[in-house]
Amino acid sequence: MARSKKFKRNDNNLAIAYYRFSSHSQNEASIDQQRELAHAWADAHGLTIVREYEDAAISGTKEDRPGFQLMLSEVAKIRPSTLIMWKTDRLGRDKYVLAMAKKEIRDAGCEIHLLAENIPTEGPEGILVEGLMDAMAEYYSRQLSQNIQRGMDYNAQHALFNGHKVWGYGVDKSTKKYVVDEDTAPFVQRMFAEYAAGKAMQEICDEFNAQGLRTTRGAEFGVKTMNKMLQNRAYIGEYHHGDIVVPDGMPALVDVKTFNEVQARFALNKRKGSQRARGMDDAEAPRYWLTGKLFCGKCGASMQGVHGTSKTGRKYYYYYCKAQRAKQCDKRKMRKEQVEELVTILLRGLLENPENLASLAVDAAAYYRDNYRNTHYLDGLEAKRREVEKSTANLLKVIEKGVLSDAVTDRLVQLDEQKAALDEAIKAEHVRAALFEDEHSIKAYFDKFMRADFDNPQTRDAVMEYFVDKIYLYDDKLLATFFYSEDRTEISWGELGDLVIDPFVKGEAAEFDVFPFGSTTNPAMPGFLFSSSEVSHSGI
Repeated sequence: MARSKKFKRNDNNLAIAYYRFSSHSQNEASIDQQRELAHAWADAHGLTIVREYEDAAISGTKEDRPGFQLMLSEVAKIRPSTLIMWKTDRLGRDKYVLAMAKKEIRDAGCEIHLLAENIPTEGPEGILVEGLMDAMAEYYSRQLSQNIQRGMDYNAQHALFNGHKVWGYGVDKSTKKYVVDEDTAPFVQRMFAEYAAGKAMQEICDEFNAQGLRTTRGAEFGVKTMNKMLQNRAYIGEYHHGDIVVPDGMPALVDVKTFNEVQARFALNKRKGSQRARGMDDAEAPRYWLTGKLFCGKCGASMQGVHGTSKTGRKYYYYYCKAQRAKQCDKRKMRKEQVEELVTILLRGLLENPENLASLAVDAAAYYRDNYRNTHYLDGLEAKRREVEKSTANLLKVIEKGVLSDAVTDRLVQLDEQKAALDEAIKAEHVRAALFEDEHSIKAYFDKFMRADFDNPQTRDAVMEYFVDKIYLYDDKLLATFFYSEDRTEISWGELGDLVIDPFVKGEAAEFDVFPFGSTTNPAMPGFLFSSSEVSHSGI
């Protein structure tokens, strides 16, 4: 940048210094080195450095650097004769920012001295050299950014580590690929399983923290962190970096079914939040458990839950053809309670068949055996306890040598608390494993389904997911298709006894309050909810 001919340097021996270090550059002088050279030069030229400013590990492309902005705000007040810097690019790597900063500094009567660059201060050649140096600073920054981005894109396309740590994984130093961390991966799997089964996220966090587990940043687990972890698709093997996605780019820690159950629970919680915002408590909020299975018999579109309010304030609940809202179908709205009761009759009938009952019991037991009967979580707990015991032993050796401080004592207490929590968790896991065989045996499931309580959502949903593919709703009947057979089962509304077929009685609901706002597929429930694609339907 061309400098003003009116520049007049302050007549004093005061100097200020600015230091910056960029974390992207590995060969630049550190701030301590810059400071040492600045003081040596100032001493050699009879100057006294009265103020120093620094920005550690901050890119020169950023204008909002704290030290940089503070220097610009104070230079006119201090009015030093000289600003000492290592190079032009320490001040910035954007030529427009450099131009404005240099003008502000020189307007304050302060001359800029560069320790590692000899720019003439007299004659027109100085203007040319300084302009070139400013341009080179920006060129270097953009080239560096481009090279870094190119390298990161290459890493992402090959599913290589790009500096992002994921809890439950380590990195193979030779291949730069993510690998399973045997110490923490079992806790990831347990986190997903327990949340899918209905456990509160805060409760899981509290257990992790009590056992001495920490995040990749060394912090305690909180709901916000765990929320992000439970939605991280890396755990089902998807590598993500920006817009780049590599399926199976890293080892999967969680099966897709469990991951989807967790997402379904998130969706349910979100819907409950919107229901509470409308003044509905959990008991009052309707649950349309046929959504995802129920389809219009006329047009084939999905049937979704909707409720309306009459002029008297009474609420009514229906299943509603999605296409009807777009006026593409004239299917009448059907009362929620009556439709669900008819489907329940269908499900009861399925379990009256001994072969169906046996098939469901065998596959339910097999599913639990394959997905929950492993010792990885227990192994992880015991490995963590050994780690705590080793740390305790090391501290005791320090105390034996006569080194006793509040920090040592506090750490010892902390380790004792972690060990107690781990002992309790290990004991509970052993008890759970001992009960597993009885609770999830074929006989136990056979007895459970033979006496199935269809008022229990867990039982009802398990039977539905296992047998039923789709249910088509007509004005006079239901038609169900099944996974295990090409046969179709019809049930007429007469199965319910006296029934007014038209569910939309005049004056019943003047207008609808709530239209379908997304899937109301029920969340994963504790127990054995599984999809037909993951079981073999033994004996059918």
